[in-house]
Amino acid sequence: EVQFDLVLADYLMPDMNGIQFLKQFGKLQPDAARLILSGQADTSALVKAINETHIYRFIDKPWDRVELIGMIEQALAYRNVILENRRLSEAYRAQLNQQYKFKEPGRRYQVLIVDDEPNVLSAIVRDLTSRSTFQELHMILMHEADPEISQNNNEFQFDVYTSTSAMQALLQARQIPCDVVISNYLMPEMDGIKFLEAFREIQPDAVRIMLSGVADKRVLIDAINQLELYSFINKPWREYELKSAVTQAIVYKNLLLDNRRLAQMVK
Repeated sequence: EVQFDLVLADYLMPDMNGIQFLKQFGKLQPDAARLILSGQADTSALVKAINETHIYRFIDKPWDRVELIGMIEQALAYRNVILENRRLSEAYRAQLNQQYKFKEPGRRYQVLIVDDEPNVLSAIVRDLTSRSTFQELHMILMHEADPEISQNNNEFQFDVYTSTSAMQALLQARQIPCDVVISNYLMPEMDGIKFLEAFREIQPDAVRIMLSGVADKRVLIDAINQLELYSFINKPWREYELKSAVTQAIVYKNLLLDNRRLAQMVK
């Protein structure tokens, strides 16, 4: 009876669990963004279920208010860019009488991580480069953006660059085009907000993500609004959370660029 933009469901419920509910909800309203709350579910089982049912992300109980709001905003932004891509693709087909297919650049993606603690950098690189569910998640997201794309395609590859210096990272930004930049908030040369502001001046299309274990939540809200952060990740992070954020950021960027190209073609 009512169309929703987003649905947020608990995992443990008496009639059916959240995965079963969201699977049924998705059949009724496939375009609604879907998130799940979980405090007790086994993480590996939940990750598998999320991948199978196209749930955007899961949120821990007890949740952090800023994290919850940020996740909802991210999910809605991601949904909107997919819907805009679909609208522009239909306009392209109507004007040119041919099907437009979402094209992913045939290259390795570039991810830059900036943190003044070498052990943190090593841990992030380890989590991002372990294969596990990464390929599967990427192809699920690509298939969601364009159903013509096969979910058996395993060509998603990327290079990870690291820096313990914000100033050095800005020099790297002038030499290496990045798809995603991840910055810690507290750093000695400049904080993550100032760094990402400077980085945006050099590479405005790079998707920006902030890491934080101590940042004041009000600071993070301001950063999300002012910097157009795609996401922020709490320290300590979980491997799947980190991989989800990076994978979704890359697909999100590709869709934005694709929409820009389509908008030019269907003027």
